Amino acid sequence: MKRLFACLLAALILAGFGVPVASAAPAPPKVVIVVGPVGPGMTDRFRAQADEAARAARRYTPDVVKVYSPNATWPAVREALQGASVVVYMGHGNGWPSRYRDSLYPPTQNGFGLNPVAGGGDSQHQYFGEEAVGSQVKLARNAVVLLHHLCYASGNTEPGLPEGTLAQAKLRVDNYAAGFIRAGASAVIAEAWSSPAYNVRSVLAGGRSIEQIWRNAPSANGNFLAFPSDRSPGFVAQMDPDRGTSGFHRSMVIRKGLASRDVLAGGRGSGSTAAVEPDFPSLASTGIALGEPAFRGLTTAGAETALALPYRIKNRKRLPESIQASVRWDPIDVAPVPLDPASEEPTPDPEPGDAAEPVEAETPDPEPATDEPAEPGPPGDPEASPEPAVSGSVAGATGRKAAPRRSQPLPVPAHEPLLPPLPPDGYALIRPEQLGEVVEPVGADIRKKRILVPVELPLAPGLYRLSVTLHDADGVAYDAETQALVPSQMVRIVGEIDARVLAASEATLEAGSVVPLSVKVANLGRAAWGSAGLGDASSPDGGIPDARARVIGHWVSLTAGSSSTTVPVGADLPAGLAGGATTDATLALVVPGGPGEYLLVLDVVTPDDGSLAALGVPPTIVRVTVIAAD
Repeated sequence: MKRLFACLLAALILAGFGVPVASAAPAPPKVVIVVGPVGPGMTDRFRAQADEAARAARRYTPDVVKVYSPNATWPAVREALQGASVVVYMGHGNGWPSRYRDSLYPPTQNGFGLNPVAGGGDSQHQYFGEEAVGSQVKLARNAVVLLHHLCYASGNTEPGLPEGTLAQAKLRVDNYAAGFIRAGASAVIAEAWSSPAYNVRSVLAGGRSIEQIWRNAPSANGNFLAFPSDRSPGFVAQMDPDRGTSGFHRSMVIRKGLASRDVLAGGRGSGSTAAVEPDFPSLASTGIALGEPAFRGLTTAGAETALALPYRIKNRKRLPESIQASVRWDPIDVAPVPLDPASEEPTPDPEPGDAAEPVEAETPDPEPATDEPAEPGPPGDPEASPEPAVSGSVAGATGRKAAPRRSQPLPVPAHEPLLPPLPPDGYALIRPEQLGEVVEPVGADIRKKRILVPVELPLAPGLYRLSVTLHDADGVAYDAETQALVPSQMVRIVGEIDARVLAASEATLEAGSVVPLSVKVANLGRAAWGSAGLGDASSPDGGIPDARARVIGHWVSLTAGSSSTTVPVGADLPAGLAGGATTDATLALVVPGGPGEYLLVLDVVTPDDGSLAALGVPPTIVRVTVIAAD
């Protein structure tokens, strides 16, 4: 008691004489920079811009966390985002309204496009939408989220697609910010073209409001409009189109009055930069053994079918109640699918009633030109902003942006050099999705001995390598040990008209002999070959005869000076052989009379389509060595 009284007395005396008592230093702001996979070349460009933003951030805070592809998985990003004051994301964006869905889909829209599994490369991505962001992430108080180079986030669509109306763009802006605001963000800024370094530096430097920072950015167009947020009550959405009602490349959804000092005051970071290893779910620990995937029915191009994944496990109670799976098709020998002109959509005209609702917005104070560098323009045109160049498609962002409203070029600080200039095609910073890049897990049906996964087969016939990835109920991929349990395999995707003739690959035969060759013929397409007849010769009209396909063998000599006068040989197949059916046939081969090396080319000729080899169906080839007769 005496010691306690003495301590209290000492504190009172110190307070009475005005002696300051030391207090803990405020926590620094935590900055998290995420780069998702957008293809090998573009991801390199994004990583370079992310490093530039990280250098700018480290001038103000020691707590800077980088999560880059190919290791930017959702568990890793989710762990890093906790307590962040500034979040930068560059990668694929998936928003709404879009052509892909009829209504908003929170599990995959308005969030991140990330690596499905760590170390898998920069090509494939999986979407984790506003549902996961809003429910699994807790940002620092007054956090700012910066979305750069995304589709949909700033009101745009994708390169090559119509951008739509102003009303649609406003919905996209409001929707994309909602999940991040639910996670604790007080401002969400989307910039389609500019690098994030300016925004990171300006927010952490303090001294200005977030709206002043956005309105005075080097990428500003000056076409400001504002409207109240429907998704986030109490927030105001603002846009800065290239023109009055088109060119949606800049947006912000903000809690009014937010300033840089508020962001810094809410810091929850630390001085440690040690990476936290995320926990990945695992099936391997259950003792499960998985067999080779197999399909139900014919693997016809574009068909919807089920993939069966056999499994064995001693204790079935250790299996989770729900498992998801995704498939990846790597083309090995595939012909391109022709474009369908009917799928092209014209760009709609702006709706006349799309005027922005008047909302009182903060008016920034006039300020002198800062030392922030402007975004680089294309070579030879220092004032104009670049128009996106997309190989093989029409540029989706309509037209050029207005030049920054500066009378003189800004000086470039020596400590913050710009990235080296790129050729014009390097400015396509918004990249549309490519076929096969998006990993979309679907719910699997866990049966007693197999797991059934609904699958949509590729549109182009050919040979593919199929890889299956297993995910938990939230869509998060299981760990590498689990994925190693699922073997990949080669799958042949067949077309509307397709066939396979199974025969010995090589043979040695005597010259001039007659040899029966047994083969199996499979109709791998959807349509039947020919049809069964109706009636017979005794019918008044003579009946309708059978229409049958035939398997035909052609001889091709490989030996110089040798020739064959043997005519092609064939055998009839059953009338109306249905798609997916297999039949046996025997060809009475007349072997060429001259010894040498030959190829026997086996083709299928149908009543309706003629030679299938002529349509592109690979024939079966038997290599035959012809020897002299005894």
